Amino acid sequence: MTLPRVLLVNDHPTRGGIGRYTLELDYALRALDPPPVHVDLLLQNMPGPVNPRVWRSPDDARDGSTITVQPRPRWAKQTGFGSAYLLNSLLHFPRRVPSGYDLYHFSSQMMGAGVRHAAPAVVTVQDLIALRLGANHPGLSTWLRRRHFPFLRLAKGLIFASEYSRQDFLSTYDYPESRTSVVHHGVSPSIEPRDRGASRVALGIDLGRPVLLHVGSEERRKNVETLLDAIAMLVQERPDLLLLRVGGPSSRTRKRIARHGLERHVRYLPGLSEDQLVATYSAADIFVFPSYFEGFGLPVLEAMKAGCPVIAARATSVPEVTGDAAVLVEPMDAAALAGAIGALFDDPVRRAALAVAGMARAETFTWQRTARQTADAYRRALDAG
Repeated sequence: MTLPRVLLVNDHPTRGGIGRYTLELDYALRALDPPPVHVDLLLQNMPGPVNPRVWRSPDDARDGSTITVQPRPRWAKQTGFGSAYLLNSLLHFPRRVPSGYDLYHFSSQMMGAGVRHAAPAVVTVQDLIALRLGANHPGLSTWLRRRHFPFLRLAKGLIFASEYSRQDFLSTYDYPESRTSVVHHGVSPSIEPRDRGASRVALGIDLGRPVLLHVGSEERRKNVETLLDAIAMLVQERPDLLLLRVGGPSSRTRKRIARHGLERHVRYLPGLSEDQLVATYSAADIFVFPSYFEGFGLPVLEAMKAGCPVIAARATSVPEVTGDAAVLVEPMDAAALAGAIGALFDDPVRRAALAVAGMARAETFTWQRTARQTADAYRRALDAG
């Protein structure tokens, strides 16, 4: 029997969240037995050379699938996620999607314009940040991001990373709910608890020092400033408290750190490999995620999988990910966040219970499940004609 041919299309950086989602989904779809579809991969708008081995090992070629890279035009290569990138995503690359496939799958709502040129199609809607938080990407950037959303109504199916995002979308656009599905992301099987002492030695952290961890960007929605305000309260009685920040600092948070005098309490860890990131999860006592707007919240899941107790915001999709396996607080209440952190530091029994509950919760989020549910969405789209 000839399998339906699906082209999985991604235009986000290969090390970012949507790039990782595409990579893991590609692997998992091709690992299903029996395979429900034949999957080829198209990487568009890449800022520089992409080694296909980063995405697929030589052994993966045995299924006859292909990987194609379409680099960003030379004039736009240094623009990152600025206006030139977004213009290419909106106007240039949708016309370069090859024909001849039974179905196209665009990995993000920021590729909605592709549905005009490649049909039938499904699109994964990761979040509605461009619609809800214009200040997160001010000016022309927000306008260009929003231009993709009306085209989503042309898709045969929409896959949402969370129920929260699905309901948010359906409250805004006239789109048949029967053609939507919620497919949660998985979490890498390589993430698992490691020896805390060895992990701390690798990072140069004293074994007895209380350590918080935050993973993510410093976009405003990530709410790092509220976290820093909470830490400023905590260090009054915990003078050796340390926050590990995986990611780079913004000028806004540098000023906040200086204002509170937290320079020796905050350490930035940019550019970590996945192996280093897992060690960092294992080195921390508590993972803190105060983001007030998420489409899913993968770092929360990774922390739970690594056995790190989680305190997170009671906001948008985050409770959908954590279930009952985390402490949830109001995102903008620094005092409540500080109180939750202090209480958890003082209660090792509860920390241990949260770690166990978090690991059990994370085990239900597998990429195999993501692939099977995505394949079901493909079948429904193909049956819709």
